[in-house]
Parts: sequence; C-alpha cells; structure tokens
Amino acid sequence: MSTRIIYFMYHHTHHCVIPREKRITASSDSFTVFPLLPTELRLKIWEAIADEPRTIELTCTPTASHIPEGRWFSHSKAPVIFRVCAESRYVALQKFEILKFHPDQIGIPPSVTLYINFASESLHLCGDLQAPWARDLLEKNEQVKEKLRFICVKEKLWQDLNQVQLTPVWNYGSKEEPAQPVRVGLKALVDVKFHSAIVSMP
Repeated sequence: MSTRIIYFMYHHTHHCVIPREKRITASSDSFTVFPLLPTELRLKIWEAIADEPRTIELTCTPTASHIPEGRWFSHSKAPVIFRVCAESRYVALQKFEILKFHPDQIGIPPSVTLYINFASESLHLCGDLQAPWARDLLEKNEQVKEKLRFICVKEKLWQDLNQVQLTPVWNYGSKEEPAQPVRVGLKALVDVKFHSAIVSMP
C-alpha cells in the first residue's frame, strides 16, 4: 500500500494537494485519490511510512595507506519519503535524524548523510567492522548511546564488545581501567540481531 502511494505521488504529481476538479484516471497499481484525502489522514499515512522498519548499514575499514584509520562507509540511502513532496519531507524531518560522528572517533566520517529513525530502524554493523572501531562508535557517540534501540551485529563481535574485564590494563607503564561492556552504555537498547536471530535485552 505505502509503495503504491509513493509511486503515485512521485511519478504523477510531486504535490500532495491537487484541485478537486482535476480528473485522475484510475489504474490498478496506484491509489489515485490520495491527494484528495484530508490533510490529517495524509499525515498519518506519511508517518506510518516513515516508521516502517529499515536497516542502516555501517562499516569502517582502512582503504589506503594515507588513511590508516579508514573511512566510515554505508550503502544506505536517504528514505524515499524525503523526495516525494513537501508534505512527506516535512514528516520525514520530524521522524529522522542525521547520524552524527564524534570528532575523536576512529575513522573519517562518511561522505554521505545518513538518516536514521531511532524509533523503528536498526543500525547494522557490517561483518568486516573490527572491535576497536565498533567500540569507539558505540561508546563515544552520545546520540547512539541515548537513542539506539535496535542493532544488528556479528555475534563474535558483540561478544568481544561485552566481555567483562576485572583487572586493569597496563599500557606503556600507565594504568588503564578495564573496558566496560558496551551494552551498559546503550541506554535505549531493546533488541540485538545476530544476522539470523534476535535476542531480547534484559
């Protein structure tokens, strides 16, 4: 249903309101009366579309000798709801946030803008992401620590990130406190997905 609405709006009008006297030819694959619906109902539909679950993939791997810490990268694109019309974009801006990166975080931030709806979307840490990069992302990013509810991660990586270390670590003669499990800092976390299974958080 939502796909048909988007298809019609994007390919036929680019506007959410059209004159009532304009005659629209019906077809089997479009909901042609959508622009004629009450504004309140249209907004509810856009909100439902914005809340559809989606996965935002993210990884960071060294790609060149002059970038030893790598660059964060994602194939995820901005949701189509941003590009349908002014009304849909208005709703999208209320629902989605730009994923931010801490200035001291390992790796160069991605060159594209990543949008995420923390209420319904999952952050997917790709299989080639190594533990230091993943820990840095999840521990330094206040936005992620406060709002991330769903995460998809390789099971071995998640185990490494949440090992309990009781003894301090000595690094070049200086004492460092043992790393804490990252799940402790993810205050809103609800579910962890291990590529093929979902584990509910206690």
